[in-house]
Amino acid sequence: MTTINERFKRARQSLGIKQTDIAKLFDSEPSFISNIERGLRAPPKRLLELFAKEYKVNLHWLFTNEGDMYIQEQKKSTKSNEDTEVKPMIPLSYRQFATFENTSKTGLKLFPIYSEADLPEGAFVVPLLDQQLCAGSGSQVPDEDASSALVRVPGYLSKYGDKVAALKVDGDSMYPTLSRGDMVVCDSCGWTGEGIYALRMSGSGFVKRLTKAPGKLIIISDNPKYPPREEPEESQDIQIIGRVHCAITKVE
Repeated sequence: MTTINERFKRARQSLGIKQTDIAKLFDSEPSFISNIERGLRAPPKRLLELFAKEYKVNLHWLFTNEGDMYIQEQKKSTKSNEDTEVKPMIPLSYRQFATFENTSKTGLKLFPIYSEADLPEGAFVVPLLDQQLCAGSGSQVPDEDASSALVRVPGYLSKYGDKVAALKVDGDSMYPTLSRGDMVVCDSCGWTGEGIYALRMSGSGFVKRLTKAPGKLIIISDNPKYPPREEPEESQDIQIIGRVHCAITKVE
């Protein structure tokens, strides 16, 4: 059974936020957060309460390891239709365990996972590359991209033009965020900040959550049974292809 320190660390890594972010939230030093995650001291109750409130983490899960890691708030508006702010459509197929991403000034948002039936209006098509990204042991990636089909994706991705494509996912290391058989839609723009990425490692293709620390790249699997991996930032064995923007399930 995991400890409360381990669950705190797991939630922070899953959110893709830094220890310094938590330290600022609690008006403390990053070393204080580091000592908690290393099991050198118990996390203060107030810290856990602030953390859970700010990042929509299930406080009951943090204390007991019961239930889901995240909570989803449903807010009711009392404004008239004329006063109601128009917000982007939320797809019906957001997974219950979908991973939150930190968007700093704009707050938190769910990592979007659509089914084809839930794609919003204005969708456009991108090539489905004839290769797989493994959320596991790795899949061989060819030197040249070959398209086997076209896939409808959300229209907001059109800003990437021909630098966005869809790829199939195999393996379970990114579960529950991504499952075997999903398709991820990613750009080919390389590193643009913490998030989920398509990457090559020693010639094989992977989809993983990435963050950076001084001099190293931290490769994280959302499935807790797979430990994080660290590689030198200058490693020639790793190539970051681009950021994953959403996933689509059961695309034919």
